[in-house]
Order: sequence, then structure tokens, then C-alpha cells
Amino acid sequence: MERIELIDQLMEIVLVFDDTGKIQLSNRAANQELGYEEGMDHLDMKDVVLKQFLNDNQEFSLDEIQKASEAVLYRKNQSCFTASIKVVPSQVEQGHYHLLATDSTQRRELERQLVRVREETAEAMKARNEFVANVTHELRTPLNGMRGHLTTLRDTNLDSKQLRTTDIILQCCENMAAIINNILDFSKMEAGKFTIEKKEFNFRNMVNHVIDTSITMINEKGLYLIANVAEDIPENVVGDELRIIQILNNLLSNAVKFTSVGYISIEITKTMEFDNELELFFMVKDTGIGMTKEEQDKIFKSFTQADASITRRYGGTGLGLTITKQLIELMSGNIRLDSEKGKGSTFSFRIRLDRAKQERQAEQGLQEAETPLLKQYNASIDRFDSMENFFSFGTQENVQEIRNKMEKLIICLELEAWDRAESFASNLKSLLQDREDLKKLVFRLEMCLRKEDYEKSMQRYQALKTKLEAEIGGM
Repeated sequence: MERIELIDQLMEIVLVFDDTGKIQLSNRAANQELGYEEGMDHLDMKDVVLKQFLNDNQEFSLDEIQKASEAVLYRKNQSCFTASIKVVPSQVEQGHYHLLATDSTQRRELERQLVRVREETAEAMKARNEFVANVTHELRTPLNGMRGHLTTLRDTNLDSKQLRTTDIILQCCENMAAIINNILDFSKMEAGKFTIEKKEFNFRNMVNHVIDTSITMINEKGLYLIANVAEDIPENVVGDELRIIQILNNLLSNAVKFTSVGYISIEITKTMEFDNELELFFMVKDTGIGMTKEEQDKIFKSFTQADASITRRYGGTGLGLTITKQLIELMSGNIRLDSEKGKGSTFSFRIRLDRAKQERQAEQGLQEAETPLLKQYNASIDRFDSMENFFSFGTQENVQEIRNKMEKLIICLELEAWDRAESFASNLKSLLQDREDLKKLVFRLEMCLRKEDYEKSMQRYQALKTKLEAEIGGM
């Protein structure tokens, strides 16, 4: 009884038969599927399975059915279906065998549907990629035209307001170009058509190029930049220079975008070298707005940013970090984010490159001219170890940063660069977190800056400066 109850629980068809083909037992699934509700112990296997398992004397052949993996099973009403089968000797009774069968008709239909879906998906992906390629090409044409004409226009006699307007439009063009490139890269990655090149390049020149690209917007926001490359990293390496630049540019632009006060640092070290293959470790650290654990969990997903307010305030498609992650993985690496809300973020990643041939020769005794380390931007980061020093009113770092922002604010105010002046005023509020009275003075100044009222803005600035001088000394 226990044996019958056990096989009745199985979803597969189970038939127990002897070596002559006489069915001894069938489970509930077999009875229902084959139409023998009263049971099948009065039947022979040749009543159920195709004649291919009969010998020349029309007797049931045990050897043939044991070799088979598929059979046609007949129901009581003589309809049939194809089933996957397996025959195993019984461990309970000598001379008895178990046949386990599952209907393969449905499986085959699912396989056909799967093939059809794959083909349709491939066609849809191909059409999408062609569409994206065509659209991005069509968008680039007018965009490049706008950039060219704006560059020419900037060289003409423009007043300060006109020049400021052309600069804003040019920046919008650059942002649009970056979005177009991200969409095209993402499309290629989704289609599996993205490849990593391997060419020799000078590593430190590459890092300097990345810094030169970002230094203007870093200076505009009044941030500090620290860049350190370990001395044991070879001058020349083999890898995809353009994609490494793209990764670092993405991380740096994010850091600048979300940091209003403090610093951004780039640290690059060598963590491993084996058989001329190098593993390099990069850290891009900022003192920006930071992220909660929930925001960090979705930051690398496509078309996603930490929250909707970030998209509204800072812009972007949410593709930059997705592409960055995939590029790093294509270079046999991985990326990690460590962040805390209000206390900045650190993106760290590893990639693998090869030592250049001339570097290998130099190690074997050949002399090679040294390329200097990063001359500009190198600095000790000891004074930046604690973010609280920036935001705690009255500390040495905080006072220095307040003076720096006040100096930049008055320059922008005198030039009537209202947007940048407002940005520096906003930075000042971050530096005055402990002082509500001072923050109110900054807020009143901001209101005047937004109205582009020069006279009142100067009055508010002087009031703030006088109060700060009384608190922290000369400005």
C-alpha cells in the first residue's frame, strides 16, 4: 500500500511491468492520461507502446525499450501522443521494471514557440539598433552644425550677456552629444556588438587628458581636485584607452555634478601583476550629496537615477553608470560604490591591462626616458580625510572654504554672472550648517541674485561679509 501511495504522488506516468511485458501496477497519472480509470494491471506493454518494441514473434522486447528515450504511447481510445521515457530495473522486486514517461508534445511546442520568440526578438533588436543608429546620426548632424556656428559666434563682438547665452547653449550641445553617445553605446551593448580594443598608450598622459577635460567645470564650482597615480604603474600599457577615458569621465562628471563644496580625488594603484598582465585599482571620491542604501541598490540600472528629484535638479538619462559598469566588466573588472547620504561617495573599480612590450624590455635592462608623474593637481589628501572639517563652522578648512566662496561670489556679482553667483551662494549655505542666522543672510542674498538686482545684491553681500568678518576674521 505504501508503494502505491508513493507512485500515485508522482506527476509522471509510471508503469511497473515484468520481463514478459505484463503490467503489474500503474499510478494515478498513468490511469488518467491513458484512459484506464479502473487500472491497467490487466494489460500488456504492447497494448500501450508502439510496435517498435516488439520482436519478430510480436512479443514484447525488453532490450529495445530499455535503449529508447522516446516512445509513442496509446490511450484506451487508440489516440496517441509522443512521450519521453526512461526504463529502470525495480529495486524492490526481481524481474520487474519501472517505466517513467512524460508527454513531450507540450515540451516540443514550447521549444518551437521559444525558437519563434528568439527569431522575433532578434528581428526586433536588429530593427531597434538600426533605428537608434539612424536617429543618433540624424541628431548629430544639426547638433554639430549648432556647435560650429556658436563657436564662430563667440569670436565676434558679443557683450557679456550674449557671451553668457552662447556659453549656455554650447554647454547644452555638449550635454546632448553625451546623451546621444550614451544611447548609442547602450544599444551596441544590448546587441552584443560592443568590443574592447587593445592598443598601446601612455597611461599618465591618458590620466592628464581626463583631468584637463574636467578641470574647467571643477574650477567653476570652486572644488579641489587631487590626482595620484602610483609610481609602480608602467608608463605604457596595452588596453582600450578611449573606453578608460569614458569610464573616468563618467565618474568625474558625476562627482562634479553632485558636489557643491569640498574636493574630488582620483587614486590609481597597481594591485597585481602576473605574466605581464596588470590589475589596476581606481578610486574616484567626492564630498557630494551621497546616497542612501536604497538609492545605491538601483544606481547601476538602466535609465535609473537615485530618485526622481535628482533627474529634475541635475538632469541626465541614468545611462552613464550602466555603461560604465558594463565597460569595466568587459575589461575583466568590477565596480563598487560606497556612499552615505550627505557624506559623499566613493566609486572604486578594477580593470586588467597588459604591460607594453617596450616596458617589458625596459625591465630586462634597457634604459628608457622617464615620463614625469602627474605634475599638476597632485596634492596630499590628509586635510580632506574628514568631511566634517568642511561643514563644521569655524574649523580651519571651513573658514578657508568660506573665504574662497565669498571671493568667487563677489567676482561673479561684479561681472553680473548671476547663475554662477547664485551657485556660490548656495554653496555658502552648505558651509554654514550650524549657523541659522548666517544662513538667513545668504538666503536673502540669493533672492536678490535671482532677481538680478545688482544694487540690493551688493548690499546683501556686504551685510553677509561684515557678519562673517566679525565671526571668523578678515575676508
